[in-house]
Amino acid sequence: MRTRSSMLLLLIAIALIAFGPALIAIVSQSIAEGFGCEVDLDRVNPCVIGGTDYGDTFYNLGFAIWYSYLSLPAGGVLFAVWLVAALAMLGAYAMRRRRARLSGEAL
Repeated sequence: MRTRSSMLLLLIAIALIAFGPALIAIVSQSIAEGFGCEVDLDRVNPCVIGGTDYGDTFYNLGFAIWYSYLSLPAGGVLFAVWLVAALAMLGAYAMRRRRARLSGEAL
């Protein structure tokens, strides 16, 4: 796998770590509302879909938003580390290219 692809995959993984809990909560809320259910973090509301009550599931998934207080700062730190690594790799590539240009070699 090329370095560029690896860095892109790492960036996607960092974004999922940072925004994953919020996405889970928002998607579960949207699904519940799409089926006409009310989601409330104060109490479990009944939500019958296809004969099965999913109210407790949507209630528990709604609490995933609270994990964002941990995942967003962790994602910020991981992004900062990723950015330093990306800039270091870009600098090394620029230096290697400049050295090759000065010596007349092809990359």
